[in-house]
Amino acid sequence: MPGRTLRMLALAEAATLLALVAIAVPLKHYGGVGEATRVLGPLHGLVFLAFCWAIVRSWSEGLVAGSDAARLFIGACLPFGGIVNERWLRAKLSVRSNGV
Repeated sequence: MPGRTLRMLALAEAATLLALVAIAVPLKHYGGVGEATRVLGPLHGLVFLAFCWAIVRSWSEGLVAGSDAARLFIGACLPFGGIVNERWLRAKLSVRSNGV
């Protein structure tokens, strides 16, 4: 189920970005705990790459249009954008599966 995978990766990407920006970076700069960014940075990078791969795969399979793929990628670069992406995908894919 590629649509579900894309949605779950959108949420995972959003969660790791928010954890990195809201928790790990302040811990590093204000608490002197550099380990937080050393763990969450690569984790977020991996999830981001997986999400980008899922976008390309969904685009090549015809699940999303090229403009939709661009929207998903841009949203992934913004804090809370992954959450907006997931909600948008849920609505878009439910309409598509209902045949409307």
